[in-house]
Amino acid sequence: MNIWQVLGIAPTRDEAEIRRAYAQQLKTHRPDRDPTGYQQLREAFDAAKQQARGGATPIQIETPPQPQTSADEATLPTAKTFYTAEEMQALAHRLVNTEMSGIVAMNRLWAKVASQGSLLQQQQFHQHLAAALSEEQGLTEGLLERVSGLLTWGIDEYDYSHIIPAPIQHTIQQRLRETEINRAWQQMSNEETHGTLLTKAAVRLLKSDRDHVPFWVRLMPGLLQALVSQAQHLTSYYPEIAERLNPAMLTFMRQRRLTLSWQGIFLLVFWGLAFNALFQLPDVHHAVSITAIVIVVFYLYLSDILMMGLSNRPRWLSCFLFVEFMLSLIVIQLFFGGLFFAAVIAIPPSGHGAMALVSLLAILVLCIMFWAAWPKGVPLIRAPGIIMSRILSSPWKMMEWMNFAWFSAIWAILYFAICVIVLSELLKLFK
Repeated sequence: MNIWQVLGIAPTRDEAEIRRAYAQQLKTHRPDRDPTGYQQLREAFDAAKQQARGGATPIQIETPPQPQTSADEATLPTAKTFYTAEEMQALAHRLVNTEMSGIVAMNRLWAKVASQGSLLQQQQFHQHLAAALSEEQGLTEGLLERVSGLLTWGIDEYDYSHIIPAPIQHTIQQRLRETEINRAWQQMSNEETHGTLLTKAAVRLLKSDRDHVPFWVRLMPGLLQALVSQAQHLTSYYPEIAERLNPAMLTFMRQRRLTLSWQGIFLLVFWGLAFNALFQLPDVHHAVSITAIVIVVFYLYLSDILMMGLSNRPRWLSCFLFVEFMLSLIVIQLFFGGLFFAAVIAIPPSGHGAMALVSLLAILVLCIMFWAAWPKGVPLIRAPGIIMSRILSSPWKMMEWMNFAWFSAIWAILYFAICVIVLSELLKLFK
């Protein structure tokens, strides 16, 4: 039998085809089940690669003759057996579940095989143990690395198939991946029990079998963000786990939805208190204040609502974006231009003194604010509206930047006082 008959292909110099044939035949002649066939296959594979590179004449693989036995012939001695398949599987189970005692038992058995067994029996020990580990649920990468270090498997090397065959390596990797997925799911269950209120609700919804999303999901501030965070973490690292999650919830999170958020509630209270303070000032006209309130509500809430409602009507959406663009240009001019004018007229004629310094500082802050609020990488038609939205949501962004620490409340109060003073000076110009 020549090498091509062993590989099951026609003579060729294509190494890729030779490798594919070798991998295909390896499924039948596994080293842990058919060591003789595996040895012939390996020799044929090496010879085929050598012939493909050097053009040597085909090499004949001699098949060892099978001994003929009869009743009159003496029975040949069998190789010494150091363990049974059941004992090897029990050792693998012990390693996975009680690692320390399993390591001791493994070292004891390996010492016996290494001192009394042949090279073939030693090779079979590695393969049998690896195959048994691949069948154990809960196999971890840490345990595998420790076993590999003790038995010098070299799993961190590029190719260690001379010790552990490729099919067994593939099965081990599948088992390790299964362990990681099960651990992630168990961690998710732990958060359902010991997590925060939002985390518990998010996990229960993702694990539920509901065919629709309950209405209270939109009314619970922060719940949608918790849902998205949980789902993104799981599906980005463990895509296989997406099949266990509620499909209705996944579909709900992929679409833009109107929900209550802590940001929206905080900004509503912040600007509500600010305009309430402005209404108490005698120099501020009520009609001007009401107009300012409408502008704030539009950029914080109504703009997104209208764009979401018109998302399925491109023509109406285009008209709305144009109107918003023109309106935003006017609002920006009135806002920054009015504050700039107020800062300039506050400078005394001499150009010196504390008031002049404060006015110059205010002009510098206005320039920095406009530069920081300018959006990057968005269409020009959206830029003015985004600028105003960022300026009006800056109180929340400031606290978010401070990670909602206790001192962020102090800064929020100071920022509130500054906003009231600035708005009062601005609105007085339109009296």
